Amino acid sequence: MSTVSQNKYPQAGTQRVQAVPSRAEERVKIRAARLRLVTDRRLGKVTPEWVKDLAKKPV
Repeated sequence: MSTVSQNKYPQAGTQRVQAVPSRAEERVKIRAARLRLVTDRRLGKVTPEWVKDLAKKPV
């Protein structure tokens, strides 16, 4: 066994931050907002405006 430690993740801590969500991520968020609209309606809860606005976007 070698005494030299090898770093399996040499780039750890230097992750790229994506400022704009991918289209796939955006579709997931839109569908989640639509699901929340339905769920809130069935439970008699008030849905926040930002969720309503997101749910209006085309998929």
